[in-house]
Amino acid sequence: MDRQVIHSAPVLSNDELAPGIFRLSVRGTFGIEPGQFFMLRAWDLDPLLSRPMSVLDYADDRLSFLFRVRGRGTVLLSGLRSGDGIFLLGPLGNGWKPLPGRLALIGGGCGIAPLLHTARAFKTCDLYLGFKEEPFLEDAFAAIGNRVVVTSESGNGAPQDLISNVFDPSGYDACYACGPQAMLESLAQMCASFAVPLFVSLEERMACGVGACLGCAVRTTAGIRRVCRDGPVFPATEVIWDA
Repeated sequence: MDRQVIHSAPVLSNDELAPGIFRLSVRGTFGIEPGQFFMLRAWDLDPLLSRPMSVLDYADDRLSFLFRVRGRGTVLLSGLRSGDGIFLLGPLGNGWKPLPGRLALIGGGCGIAPLLHTARAFKTCDLYLGFKEEPFLEDAFAAIGNRVVVTSESGNGAPQDLISNVFDPSGYDACYACGPQAMLESLAQMCASFAVPLFVSLEERMACGVGACLGCAVRTTAGIRRVCRDGPVFPATEVIWDA
């Protein structure tokens, strides 16, 4: 994105979906492509950095994000209430483009975040959602009308398994995934064995969000790339997976 825009938006709701997992919704009018993200800030100087958040959903001027409380910034975001103000930089990143044919979206943990808006935009696709504990947002995904497969590592609320174990890329024309690196690397190997294109959204620690600081740099076959500026979506075949 060549032109960065800072928005001020009111908080509509902030719901705890599971222990430490929040869905934050704000009001605003945006032009958003599937898989893009925003840098969120609801404080002045401390913490220094804004927090990157994938777009969970966007409809009727309601923009939602999904996040896990990890540190001071997300603690502050989790404390927001209806009517509070928040600043957003974005939308940022290149997002996902649908290819023709049968498509699959695969997410692990909070990596499911960009899949809901993407599923609405793609319209026809299968969804594979993996969780560590009890699943959340199942109803929102099911309401789109696509096939949804859910697993839980603990077996709480869903069949006990890793989503990468139950996913079969054969029969798909393209796959799109976001989640832990181990899951993405496993999916990359599986899709490569069937010659199925896989596009991954990488979750890296970001500082500026606009490509100026190289804090989110990753190694690719094209050299060092910036997740915030050149991504977050990359063809899996271009990513050099660190051991």
